[in-house]
Amino acid sequence: MAQSPPFELVGLLFGGILIMLALALALVFFFVFYQKKVIRQQDELRHVQAAYQKALLTATIQAEEKERRRIGSDLHDDMGSALSAARLLISQLATSPTASAADQELVTAAKSILDDSIQDIRHVSKNLYPVVLARFGLAEALRNLPTMWERSLPDGLLVQVALTASLTYDQQLALYRIVQELITNALRHGKASRVSVELLEQPGRLQLVVADNGVGFDYDRTREGNVSGLGLKSLEARVTLLDATLLVDSAPGQGTRIQVITPLPEGVGSRPA
Repeated sequence: MAQSPPFELVGLLFGGILIMLALALALVFFFVFYQKKVIRQQDELRHVQAAYQKALLTATIQAEEKERRRIGSDLHDDMGSALSAARLLISQLATSPTASAADQELVTAAKSILDDSIQDIRHVSKNLYPVVLARFGLAEALRNLPTMWERSLPDGLLVQVALTASLTYDQQLALYRIVQELITNALRHGKASRVSVELLEQPGRLQLVVADNGVGFDYDRTREGNVSGLGLKSLEARVTLLDATLLVDSAPGQGTRIQVITPLPEGVGSRPA
């Protein structure tokens, strides 16, 4: 009959097994803890990088807006005044007793050219520095757009605004610049004759929709091909600063419909913008 192993040997084996299990569990816990630490550090790094990119975008856009204001003011004050003075002098030539019929025609043509130039400068100046936005807010600035673009859009610019949330000036400016960029793209690249702009307030968010009847484009291919001139980078940068979502619905020959969904924090005031 086989002899039972000594009690001490059984105890040693059992203790060894327990120690190995404890070491295995310790290794598992260490691995899990280390993985969580790595993931947390990666998340923190991504947040830092995102914050840096956002700060860089903010600084770039602020510098751009400062330069826009300067150029817009110079155009309005200097160029606008100079052209108005030139128009006045030309008008005086028309009243000269020695002016012939041919001279009168030339004066009339020159005045027409100057009037168009003055109007164009005012349009550019308002685009560069939207005074209405600064004084009266986003809703009024958007409602003022049809008069600014009536010469460029034969079938009109339709604007619908339903906004009660109080937005910061930077938010209002970003949304206004997005609308400007989309209208410009619709004209320059889409060859559109009609554009509609809707800014609607919904529970917890703002929905901006800009649609046109232009030629349309392939958004994904345009982004992948890094096609310049469409203003997509500037548009996406402003959308990023708003923490918004950009949705593009477009195809060649079918026009373009772009949505920008901007989240609204809870407790936002209801003072009209």
